[in-house]
Amino acid sequence: MLALALAGCGLDPDRVSELVSTRDMLLGVTALDDGVAAAIDVRVGSPIGTVELTGGDALFVTVGGTRRPMIEGQNNGAPIYSVELDTLPGDFLLDLERQNDRDVHGVVVEVPPPFTVAAEGLTQDLPLSLAWAPDPEGGKVVISVQGDCIDTLTRSLDEDTGTLVITQAELRPPPAGPPLAPCALEVSASRTITTRDALFSTNPGGNVTTSAEQRRTIAVVWTP
Repeated sequence: MLALALAGCGLDPDRVSELVSTRDMLLGVTALDDGVAAAIDVRVGSPIGTVELTGGDALFVTVGGTRRPMIEGQNNGAPIYSVELDTLPGDFLLDLERQNDRDVHGVVVEVPPPFTVAAEGLTQDLPLSLAWAPDPEGGKVVISVQGDCIDTLTRSLDEDTGTLVITQAELRPPPAGPPLAPCALEVSASRTITTRDALFSTNPGGNVTTSAEQRRTIAVVWTP
């Protein structure tokens, strides 16, 4: 009856958090630091669909010792809660505060450590040699190289060794043919940690999934 009443008032019952128990909530957290700026986004779901926080329910993150409220926005018509930052210096905490149900405090979101990437070579017969500070516990590493003169090349590393060598033979030209002049390439290195945990260890049902990424992009010039 409550869902019908809300529908009659023009509210989508799938988006009203007052109808969803905390133990049934599904929190999806994504965080990205690209070396220039950082952002944290949270989506709230449930077995009945997307959830919009209503009735005073709210999300907060604590980054570097500072607690910040998350601001509601829209992404493809669904509510999303975001905070923009200068950097992601390390792990942060997520809190869900509710007016008429159980709160969730201190969810730890693991963030890989920041890093920088250096490039050498890719001139004449030299390969492209990349180097960064390795972190065996820092998550999955993916390297991509793209530009107008090549098909995008992507490498996923099984182990974060802090180095990768890409030969010129691996940089395949697009169907239109190889370039006739020096080509600007963009090299991106990302390190990502993903987790999935229950909201309450003693009350299974809801869960939180997280994906936190440190990404660095540098420019190199290739003369085939």
